[in-house]
Amino acid sequence: MKRPRFTISGRLLGRWILRLCLIGVGGLGSILLFQFIVMPLVVRSGQETIVPDLRGLPLSEVLAILTEASLCTGQLDKMYDDHIPSGRVLLQNPPPDSPVKIGREVDLIISLGLEHALVPDLEGESIVHARFLLARNGLSVGRISRVQSRTIPRDHLVATSPPVGCPLSGRTEVDFLVSAGSPHEKYIMPDLIGHSSDEIEQTLTERGFVIQRGIWPGSDSRSTTIVEQTPPPGYPIELAGTIEIITGNYRVR
Repeated sequence: MKRPRFTISGRLLGRWILRLCLIGVGGLGSILLFQFIVMPLVVRSGQETIVPDLRGLPLSEVLAILTEASLCTGQLDKMYDDHIPSGRVLLQNPPPDSPVKIGREVDLIISLGLEHALVPDLEGESIVHARFLLARNGLSVGRISRVQSRTIPRDHLVATSPPVGCPLSGRTEVDFLVSAGSPHEKYIMPDLIGHSSDEIEQTLTERGFVIQRGIWPGSDSRSTTIVEQTPPPGYPIELAGTIEIITGNYRVR
C-alpha cells in the first residue's frame, strides 16, 4: 500500500518564507542596534574628556569645538565687558583643562562688548549735582569751561560735550560748560595818575575791583603815588575786573 503524500501549496510556502525573512531582519536589526548604539553608550558612559579653552572664541566656533570634545552647551548668559568683543566667550564653567564626563554641559557667558552709556540731561544743574548724575551713569567730569550767561545761574551747567543723549563707547568723561553768571556792568576807567595808591586801592576794592600793585623801576619802594595804570583812563572795565597800578616817584606825563 502506498503512503499518502503531503503537499504544500505555493501560497503557504510563500507565507513561511516571508515569516523567516522577517525574523531574520528583526534579529539583524537588533544586532545592529546593540552594536552601534547601545554598546557605544555603555562604553562611553564611564569615559572622560578635557574641557577645551573657549574664552575669546566666537559662539559659532564654540559649538563645533564642544561637539568634537563630546560635550554640550549648557546655560548661556550675557554681560558687558570692556576687553572681549561682542559675541565671544567671556567666561565658561567648567573652566578650561578640567576633566569631565563625556556629555557634560558647559555653561557660557557671552560678552556684549562695551556698554554704551548715554549722556544725561544736565543743563541747569549745579556742578555738584551734575557730578553725582554722571557717576550714577558710570561717567566722570572732564574739562570745565566757563561762559557768561544771563539765564543760567553761576556754577550751573550751560551745556555738555558730548551733548545730552549722545551714546558713549569706551569714553567715560564728559566736558562741562558752566555759567560764570550774568555779564558784569561796564564802567569807564578813571584817571588814577598822581593819586595815592592806598586811597585808590581801598575805594576800588570796596566797589568790587581787583587791584594789582607794582613799583616803577628805580623808584623809591616807599612811594605811594600812582604813576602808571592799566587799563588806561577812559577805557571800559567790568565790575570785578583787574586794575594794575604802578607806584613810584611822581613824573609828569
